[in-house]
This record gives sequence, structure tokens and C-alpha cells, in this order.
Amino acid sequence: MTEKCMIYIYPNRILGEVSPYIFGHFIEHLGRCIYGGIYTCETSSLHNIKGYRKDVLDSVKAINPTIVRWPGGNFASGYHWEDGIGPKERRPVRYDLAWGQEETNQFGTNEFIEWVRLIDAEPLIVVNAGNGTPEEAAKWVEYTNKNGNTYYSNLRKKYGYEKPFNVRFWGIGNELYGKWQVGYCLDEKECARRTIEFANEMKKVDPKIKLIAVGDADNSIWNYWMVRESGEYFDYLSIHTYIGENPYLEHVAMSELIKTKIEDTFHMIREGLKDAGLNKKIWIAYDEWNVWKKEAVAPELVQITDLGDAILTAAILNTFIKFSSVVKMANFAQLVNVLPLILTKNTGEILLTPQYYVFYMYANNFGVNAIESRVYSNYYYSKKFGKYIDYIDVAATEDDNRIYVYIVNRDKEEDYVCDIFMKDFNVKPVKQIVLTGEHPNDRNDWDNREKVRPIEKTMKPKLDKITIPKHSVNLIVFEK
Repeated sequence: MTEKCMIYIYPNRILGEVSPYIFGHFIEHLGRCIYGGIYTCETSSLHNIKGYRKDVLDSVKAINPTIVRWPGGNFASGYHWEDGIGPKERRPVRYDLAWGQEETNQFGTNEFIEWVRLIDAEPLIVVNAGNGTPEEAAKWVEYTNKNGNTYYSNLRKKYGYEKPFNVRFWGIGNELYGKWQVGYCLDEKECARRTIEFANEMKKVDPKIKLIAVGDADNSIWNYWMVRESGEYFDYLSIHTYIGENPYLEHVAMSELIKTKIEDTFHMIREGLKDAGLNKKIWIAYDEWNVWKKEAVAPELVQITDLGDAILTAAILNTFIKFSSVVKMANFAQLVNVLPLILTKNTGEILLTPQYYVFYMYANNFGVNAIESRVYSNYYYSKKFGKYIDYIDVAATEDDNRIYVYIVNRDKEEDYVCDIFMKDFNVKPVKQIVLTGEHPNDRNDWDNREKVRPIEKTMKPKLDKITIPKHSVNLIVFEK
């Protein structure tokens, strides 16, 4: 049986400018994310460019990454950046307090900057606000961004980098509200004070940098006081969410949780700014988010996600698009081998998950503005959220020449035939990219790496009767 739905797109109703940074990623010194994933060594038998795995480089570039967060994560709260510069044979091996591993420091600031340039992304560096100091963080900014005759700018030049790296985005710590964090804060006011101290010294070195402070997706009061006490000093408030395993229909509805976290955080930002008498914007940076399966156990945290996880991933990206007026950055956690989009073997094999292909579809096809959309479809009741959830979820963006419509079908039983109404615009559909499979549990694994892949279809120039397969992610591109 095939169901029907109606989708209305309003190109003249702009929700906000879409920040390309919502398609960002995150890498951490954890498991095989860096060593064995992104980085091997120049003498490795694997094909590499200056030690960076070529197969990973090519796969990452294909999903058009916009910004990459590094070095953590929990790792950042005990990382001292000067351990990771200079001749590699002289770099110390340290015990990592966050994950209980040995850190060789073969991948440091210079290697990270080289790598993000190879993938054509912006760097986002998280400073150690756990057992580090504001002075240490300010020196890091000096090393990366200053072009004078100072000690740390000259040190960068000494190590082969004449021009500044010009790192614009900096995070002040990671999850400082949690006892699992090295140097965690006792409460939000202590964190606000620490944020001021770090921001003050870092911006004295480079006033143009953009700073991201630690928020808590599960603690509204924390977010309010962070903004109220220190909102003058930062530009983004960071929140994190990991989603566990759930029955299929509840799982693919978990984008509602992300929506709730965004709404609550935005409300607290607004109230904190008002009560502090600050006339400025503070954006949300959702700089860690993903599903987290039971199979992913520290420190390796390896999991292979399935089509159902890809459907949820697309619904979350739809949510970021629909909240583009307030969410200006998001970083999928993580890129390689740890809760990954991409898995590797030391023998040179590589595996791309269904979630990877969602980013391939979205990050290569989006317009400058998010536009209003409405959908009328069948729905189901979610016990978790105590409400009805549409089987069909839609977001849309536009630019001068094209309109991009992102359609998720959560229904695992029925295809939908959709009529799309483009209000006040004459457009023609030019292509449909579909990601689906025989069952929501379908996944790519080492025995079958091609089981779930997107398929591109050329479309007839009509807006009616567009088929949206069961349990699928769809991108439809229209020309104006």
C-alpha cells in the first residue's frame, strides 16, 4: 500500500541564514580516531600525504566538511599544546588522564592545521580550561595567529610555518560541568568566571577570534548563568547530546529531543542576555552530537551504524536547518573510527556508514537561506515524547538558482507519494537522491561495504506524485 502526503514550501518565508558550519565535524585523541584513522606516519605502507591517510582524506573531502573541532572532547581538559609542536622525535609521550591512554603527541597543532587545510575546512581549537591556564591558552593563540617578532610567533616560524594560521574559532573548555572532566567546575558561576579569565587573555592576543563557551544541554540554570555572568565575553554557547538505542519508531523521533534542547537553550540565552543588559547575539553551537550504541565501549568506542541511525541523522540536520536563526554551528561526533562516519583498518580498508552518506547528500546541496515548509502526512504516537510524530519530516533551503528539499520518511512499512506545492514560485525538479534499503537495520559492514548507498534519479518536470520510499532519506533539487 502507498500512502499520500502533501508538502508546502514557501520560498519567500525565510527562517534564517543557513550557516555552513552546521555540517561540521569533531575529532579527538581517543581510540583510533587520530592514530590509525586520520594519521598514520610518512613511512607507512598505506598511501598517505605527509602521514595523513589518503583514503580518509578523500572520503572526508567528499562530504564537504566546513569546520572541524579538535583536540577534544574530554581529552582537551588535560592537553598541553606545547607537547605537540616541534621535532616529532623530541615530543614527549604523556599519560592521557581523560581516556587512560598513552599520547605520543605525533599529531599536534601543526599537523591539525595542515590536515584541515587539505580537506578545505575551518579549524576549531578547544583550549585546556580544565588543568590548563588562561596564560597557556593565550600563548596558543599567539602561536597560531600572531605575525610579529614575539616568542611564540617566532616559534611557529622556527618550526616551518612563516605565515599565521589565523584560527578564528576557539572553544573555552569542554563539558566543565561534569565530574568526568579533568578540572571540572563546581557550578555554573565558577565556570562563568573561568570563561571570563580565559576569554580576556585570549582576546588580548587576537581580538578578532570567536569564542565558544561551555553550556549544558540538560541544565537550563547553568546556561542562564553562563550567559548572565560571562555572556559579554563569548559568541557561542556549546551543548552536547548523545542518543542511545531505542525501538525504531522512537529512535527516529529523537530529533524531537534535539528540538527541545535547542528551544530551551535559546530561551536561556535570551533571558540571560536580557537580565545582563547585553545587546548582542549569542548563537548555539551543537558541537557534539550523535547516536551512541551499546557496542561502542571506551576507549575504542567503535560502532557501525545502520539505516535507522541515518534516518535520525537526517532528521537532526533538518532540525538544525529549521532552527538556522539560532543554531550557527554543529559538529558531528566523531568523524573517524570513534562513533564514526568512517571506519578504517590498519591494512588499508575503509568503510563508509549510512550516516556518512547523509552528510554527503546534505553538505553538498544546501542554499544560503532556510525557508518555511509544512507537511501533512500520516503520523504515529510516541510514548517517549507523549505526542504524535509525522512519518514525513521536511526541511528546505534556497539560493538564487535552486531550492533544496530534504525529506525523511520514518515509516518502515509504507512508501509515500507526495504532492509538493511551491508557493508563488515556478520551479522544476531536476534530481532526487535517495538513501534507503530493504530494512531499517541494514548497514554497511566489512563483508558488504556497499549495502546502503544513495541513488540519484533524474526527475520528470512535475511537482506531483514524487515517491518517497519507506524508511528513507531524500534530497530533491529544484531549479528556479
